[in-house]
Amino acid sequence: MDGAGSLRGRVSTRAWAMGAAAATALLVAVVVVQILRSGSDPGATAVTRYLPDVDADYLPKAYAAAAVLAAVLVVGVFVRRLAVGTRRALPWAVGALSAIAALSPWWAVHSGAAGMAQSLYRALHVPQGIIPFWDLTLVLQSVDCAADGYDVFAPDNGCLADAAIYGPGVLWLRFVPLGAFSAAAHAEWLGVAAVLLSSLLLVWLARASMGTGQVVLLVAAVGGPWQLLLERGNIDAVVLWGAAAAVILVRRWDRLWAWSLAAAIIWLLGTWKYYPFAMGLMLIPALRLRRGWTVLAGYLVAAGLFVAVTWSNFAFSAESNSGMVDYREVGAMGRIVVVARMIGSVVNPTNLQPGDLLVYAVALAAAAWGAAVALATKRSLRHPAMLAIAGSSMLLASVLLSGFGWGYKATFLLLGVPLVAALVGSRRVVIASSAITVLALIAIVSVVSWNTVLATIAATVAGAFCFGAAGAYLVRSVLPARTAQRAATSMT
Repeated sequence: MDGAGSLRGRVSTRAWAMGAAAATALLVAVVVVQILRSGSDPGATAVTRYLPDVDADYLPKAYAAAAVLAAVLVVGVFVRRLAVGTRRALPWAVGALSAIAALSPWWAVHSGAAGMAQSLYRALHVPQGIIPFWDLTLVLQSVDCAADGYDVFAPDNGCLADAAIYGPGVLWLRFVPLGAFSAAAHAEWLGVAAVLLSSLLLVWLARASMGTGQVVLLVAAVGGPWQLLLERGNIDAVVLWGAAAAVILVRRWDRLWAWSLAAAIIWLLGTWKYYPFAMGLMLIPALRLRRGWTVLAGYLVAAGLFVAVTWSNFAFSAESNSGMVDYREVGAMGRIVVVARMIGSVVNPTNLQPGDLLVYAVALAAAAWGAAVALATKRSLRHPAMLAIAGSSMLLASVLLSGFGWGYKATFLLLGVPLVAALVGSRRVVIASSAITVLALIAIVSVVSWNTVLATIAATVAGAFCFGAAGAYLVRSVLPARTAQRAATSMT
């Protein structure tokens, strides 16, 4: 009876996975068709009649998005398993490619060959910043201004051209000795160090991934989103390092103190940009430990208190994200932009449209798909799941919930590659084909950031799938341990 029940459970889970995958595909098709209908409205002489800031080639790119997504669906349906053999040195090649692609244009600028640098950036589809590592420079300028006594969050603070949009925690860098985070003295070399550390992160992710995942990371290493992250020296790179550091820490020392330190790392990053607080979901496995609930409870209290104390800054930061919405094809993605394409007019982010609900439905269906796939396996993938839920939760918080993000937000999905790649070799068709489909979507969004519709849909589906699968793995990893603890307690 137990065997028959287990078989029925596996069959129903596979059926759930196939149904959720079909629902996701259907909802994506509805979104794309509505976008094409709106853009092809015969009452408009051009798309720009409704969206004056949209590039003239928006509609052809929407058709391209439809074709690519259809191709991914065909691959997912007909490819049952994909085995890719790689050499052991490939992870290092991934990191080297990332560093070379990022530092070559930077070196060209410093060597006086600005034209060559522009050509390289154009080839990589990276919009060159005003100065190298521009985002990092802005952060460090805020630190310098705060050290001089300015209120960098005030609109007219007398030091910055615009008010800082980061969390107050980033200003704590001014207390680091020797002015290590001074923009004037160290911005360039801190940017180079960030490139090297981020490239090493890719090496680590590649070593944690199966062959197909390594190929995806190799492609992503020279993709527009990753190279934009490195060219700008954006602080999101530090968030990626923090997620990796937390996993390395608790994998090496599965103790209460290690989980507490990991929680402190995540909390600190949340004080910098707020949405990294979503990475607290990584701490779910701490519930396996005796008194592990104190880690999660302490984290939630600390995060909640910080948001409450800095509420005005939190609200300003959230509003700034919506204020950055750019409706052009500029290497960005977001729910707000896609809904605007669907209705043919600029969207008020505070008023939900039926299109918003449709995009949310896509994410919910994809999350259910991922959860069903995870539950259809018996594998324990706790640490890859921690990485996946960290990356997916941050991507969904910015691109889906806040509604807009520049292309480098797609790099959060790279944290999900080890988990999804581990499923590619499954003997069960629904698991293997689902993993192949999601890896294809991650590869697409890691390269094609200049097609807003394609990048947003691919990121939403892949991110929600990773979120659902990772959540299922993490919750399942906790249940046996909690059951054993209750049994031991009752016996005593």
